[in-house]
Amino acid sequence: MLDLKRRIDTLQMVELAEGMEIHLRTAGPFLRLIAWFLDLIIEGIALIFLYLIITLISPVMGEAVSEGVYLLSFFLIWWFYPVFFEISPWGATLGKRALGLRVVNEAGGGITMGASMIRNFIRGVEVMLPFLPLIVFFHPRFQRLGDLAAGTLVVYSKPRIDPVIPGPPPLEKVPVNFSLSREEEAAILAFRYRGGGWSEARRVELSNHLEKMTGEIGLKGVSKLMGMAHWLEEQR
Repeated sequence: MLDLKRRIDTLQMVELAEGMEIHLRTAGPFLRLIAWFLDLIIEGIALIFLYLIITLISPVMGEAVSEGVYLLSFFLIWWFYPVFFEISPWGATLGKRALGLRVVNEAGGGITMGASMIRNFIRGVEVMLPFLPLIVFFHPRFQRLGDLAAGTLVVYSKPRIDPVIPGPPPLEKVPVNFSLSREEEAAILAFRYRGGGWSEARRVELSNHLEKMTGEIGLKGVSKLMGMAHWLEEQR
């Protein structure tokens, strides 16, 4: 059951160098495929529009020049359309943006031009070797070969909002007989307010970090920390 949950849940926790944790929900292969088709349609419309314009002005430019301009436009649109939009503030092509997706680096930030060029130029190899895109179905973060080479992820653009579920009420209040900083007090209260959304093992893991404060570990440490939070609430 646990392994099945890991495969179904696409939420990725990333720990930054500063010790902060962010959550990224990676997009599955089918949604990414739809976004790719949308981008193909957009690119096709752009190329048709350019073809019509170049056809109209070809008598002035000459047939050879017109053909060269069209081929150059085709090259730029095919290879640099995704790069241009992925390094923009949107972080996504028009197709991805329509589906609420964006491309980020593995720390959740925007990607560089170099990373975008790598992931999109490798797509050309994947198109020629159809078995390569299948990697995305077996990777836990749904990364294709281009993503692995560039260190990128395709994620949902809207941030995940974790529900605030109070933890189980403590049996008794535990007075805090030592001074606490504002940050320490907030951390204890946050443990109380958010604890209900964590598993018992996670609550134990976090409370064990405060053993010097509570003097307990395991479930006793959780209970004492809850009691301290309950006492702090009444002092407000």
